[in-house]
Amino acid sequence: MEDTDLIIVGAGPTGMFATFCAGLREIDSITLESLDTHGGQMLELYPEKMVYDVQAVPKMKATDLSDKMYEQSMLFNKKIEFNSKVTDIIPEDGKFTVEVNSEKKYSAKAILICGGVGDFHPNELGVDGEKQYKDKGVYYNVKSTDAFRNKTVAIIGGGDSAFDYQMQLSPICKKTYIIQHNNTFKAAESSVDAVKRDSKAEIIMNTDVKKIDGDGNTVKSIEISNNTDKTSKTLEVDAVVVAIGYKVNPSIFKSLPVETSNRYIKVDHNYKTSVDGVYAAGDMANVSDEPKFALISVGGAEAYIAINNIKKYLSPNASLFGGHSSSLNI
Repeated sequence: MEDTDLIIVGAGPTGMFATFCAGLREIDSITLESLDTHGGQMLELYPEKMVYDVQAVPKMKATDLSDKMYEQSMLFNKKIEFNSKVTDIIPEDGKFTVEVNSEKKYSAKAILICGGVGDFHPNELGVDGEKQYKDKGVYYNVKSTDAFRNKTVAIIGGGDSAFDYQMQLSPICKKTYIIQHNNTFKAAESSVDAVKRDSKAEIIMNTDVKKIDGDGNTVKSIEISNNTDKTSKTLEVDAVVVAIGYKVNPSIFKSLPVETSNRYIKVDHNYKTSVDGVYAAGDMANVSDEPKFALISVGGAEAYIAINNIKKYLSPNASLFGGHSSSLNI
């Protein structure tokens, strides 16, 4: 079993910045990521979308931003282990045994959980044909716009993701539908207005998808039903994007008795959990049920605060503030 001072769980934006900050504070750390690459939700859910809310970055495609964050995290030659799902964290004799892929692998003095929202799985429509055509015309995100080029696409949902996908796909598609099961939208008004102005878009309200049909290899049509007059009709489409949210299962580890609230790990203003030596930052952490702002820039600030407090925990005589990075020559 390998010893280290700090295990960082997750290599999404918050975990990568925490890795960089651990290097700034000269903390011996290892970062563990369950996926096979860095970026977390950013790459899993919206790799080709532009991100606008990161300081000093007017806009950048999510894949490029993730690469830049990874480059920054590696400035101090820190170790990030991919395909390494943390399956348990066990407090033992003032330290923590970290189980990876169900095997005890690391011993650490402190833990920083940056696991985003934990394991997340897309909500499904639950209709005939959906499972048969998954990845053959039925999708739950848009990882590559080229897969939709010159196609007619039905986007199911009325939230920000549905409208973002429509605006992302419309320039390369023949036609797009947005199909919403009720008469309201949860998306930003500006997005709704933009789609309404799009000549290639058609919004169908108060309607459910009842069936997805195809030729055995790819989607050819969907059957929809109006919830008011109960009339049904068939739409010819080449692809379906289901954007009706995700089931979120926070990665709360079975042997680690951290206090939680709803889907969050509860932390104080130092981002310390109820267990000494265990900290949390990013989407999964919440300070005393205060409003949560799940943004990349906010997660970075939380990681910075957590790492400095971890430094103080590991080395009580150390300064809480590690100085300004502009004074370094790296």
